[in-house]
Amino acid sequence: STAREKTHGILNTAANICYSSGVRCPSPDVKYGKHMHVWSYKENNYEYGDRVRITCNDGYTFKDHVSEVVLECTASGAWDSQEPECVPELHCPEPVINHGKANYKSREVYTPRTQVTLTCDSGYVLLGQASIECQADRSWAPHLPLCEKVCDPPPKINHGQHSDLRMQHFFYGSKVTYSCAEGLSLIGESSLYCTSIDGENLTWSGPAPECKVVRCPKPVIAHGGMSQPWHTFPYGVAVQFSCDEGYVLHGSNRSECGGDSAWHPPLPTCQPGTCKDPPKIPNAFQKSSVGMLIPAGTTVEYDCLRGYELIPGMASGRVVCLENFTWSPVENFCQKIRCRNPNITNGVQIPKPRPGEDTYEYGDTVSIECNPGYGIRGGNIRALTRCRYDGSWDAALHVCEPEIHCPSPTVNHGRQTSPRQAVYAFEDTAEFQCDPGYVLKGTRRIQCWSDGMWRPPVPYCDRVCGPPPKITSGKYSDFRMQHYPYGSKVTYSCAEGLSLIGESSLYCTSIDGENLTWSGPAPECKVVRCPKPVIAHGGMSQPWHTFPYGVAVQFSCDEGYVLHGSNRSECGGDSAWHPPLPTCQPVLCPKPQVKNGKLVGTGDGKLWYRTNATLTFECLQGHHFSGDGDIALADSWTVTCLGDGTWTQLPKCNDAGICEEVDDIKTAFECGVPVAELKMLLEIQKLFLEIQKLKVEL
Repeated sequence: STAREKTHGILNTAANICYSSGVRCPSPDVKYGKHMHVWSYKENNYEYGDRVRITCNDGYTFKDHVSEVVLECTASGAWDSQEPECVPELHCPEPVINHGKANYKSREVYTPRTQVTLTCDSGYVLLGQASIECQADRSWAPHLPLCEKVCDPPPKINHGQHSDLRMQHFFYGSKVTYSCAEGLSLIGESSLYCTSIDGENLTWSGPAPECKVVRCPKPVIAHGGMSQPWHTFPYGVAVQFSCDEGYVLHGSNRSECGGDSAWHPPLPTCQPGTCKDPPKIPNAFQKSSVGMLIPAGTTVEYDCLRGYELIPGMASGRVVCLENFTWSPVENFCQKIRCRNPNITNGVQIPKPRPGEDTYEYGDTVSIECNPGYGIRGGNIRALTRCRYDGSWDAALHVCEPEIHCPSPTVNHGRQTSPRQAVYAFEDTAEFQCDPGYVLKGTRRIQCWSDGMWRPPVPYCDRVCGPPPKITSGKYSDFRMQHYPYGSKVTYSCAEGLSLIGESSLYCTSIDGENLTWSGPAPECKVVRCPKPVIAHGGMSQPWHTFPYGVAVQFSCDEGYVLHGSNRSECGGDSAWHPPLPTCQPVLCPKPQVKNGKLVGTGDGKLWYRTNATLTFECLQGHHFSGDGDIALADSWTVTCLGDGTWTQLPKCNDAGICEEVDDIKTAFECGVPVAELKMLLEIQKLFLEIQKLKVEL
């Protein structure tokens, strides 16, 4: 049977081989991955039984977290397992902590299960776990630690120590407390704190204290002593003081032994006792004076102020400095002086005296008012008087006398609207109204006073101008006014796009000194457009495009032309330019004249030449052009007419006589011209003479 089974297996294998011959598997399609075969020629041409190793590209890994996948081509023409999937490789973010760093030797990709050790910079301490591990959810566990700034170790002190000696790190807010060896005192702040001045760097809150022996001297003050007995006075002990009877403490009643073995504040003194300044008594003044120190038993006397007097039955006040340095009590002893009741005839005083009294006090003010039909001399119906410090009234009491009637009021160019009366007595009134064309100046209603005067004064009627003349397509200011008194002003304006022609403002005035009228005719509103100003060989100094009424334009001419007329013109109300536009005329140079010279090639008899025209001169026989070198030897001289009407420099023709040249050379020699320059001058003269000779021969 075993032989039969083997034979059967061989036959099956052979059958499978025969069956699978020619079977092909497709090339594995792995996104973000690649496949490899042991034989490179098999690439993308896989047969039954071939095996392919699949790997993921850099930055990707198999979704099932396997490290390697191998596929085998089966007899069915398919791979033996499903093609794997490459997904982006998970990694944690770079572990970054302030004032620290991560120690990790591999590339900067932190995949799950990667462990990193963190350390802090110098001066900082790690808070948390130093070793962290990347998790599958791309987070670090445990959480990233912190690097915390710490203070340096606290300063040491001689003969003392601070708390927390075993602490290695001192964080912000840490506190250390110093203590001294037995028998020594701690001078300074006993505790220091780890803090920050600039909000960034840490430092201790102050210098360390000192340990030293401090013993203050026993405090002794004359006429006083310590409130409680002390026998030793080390640093920090506080003593309180008091004075003997009859003495007062000057300074602090408490002093403390300081680090310099002195008392702070300084010890007080006990001065003889004294009362404070004498008391203030209402309506009285201090008659006797006292010094700075007022011992017990001192007496101070008082008297009443001006306008006050002693209360009947009371004597002048006095106070005494008592043994306890207080003043004896005293009552008010002064009252105001009284003035008698004025009892006004034909009038009353307001207010009346106080209830139950028939007099007034110093400082009281009384108003005297006359009865109807009476008045006070001077034109008033009431007056004020005041009770003086000596019991008299501040002026002679006023007398109410029968009143005076007011004159009958008259208003020119107006009439009285209230009923007219034959006599106008006190408090009678009158009202007035002006005739047409007039306006009332003053108050319409007046009243007669007891002094025979109208108040307010009688008004008057003043003439006014009629409404200002209206204009078409325009308006004037203050059109809501009903009356236009002398001096009124109205200003006209036109609708948009129109120009105001004429005076813009009119005034209400008078030509004959009596009748009122407007200062002139109303202006006009109309369209004014001047033509664009164009002048030949010139133009506007600044460009303009529209030319309404009132616009002013300035002109200038092109080079070689001069302006004739005004350089400024303004658009007038008649749509014309005023003054008229100027013209640009050519610049001309007069015919030049040269003494001992002549013009060459000009026979036209012209007396004027235009800009840039040129003329040529020659010197007459026996003369040459004035100048040195080539200028003197030239045969001709050309000049040009300039734009300002002048010529370029005209030549000068000098006499060429030999005697003159010899005299020039002699003069130069006598003036001390250097020999070298004189020699050159003679050479030039010699050359000039030879040229002249050649000209004669030719």
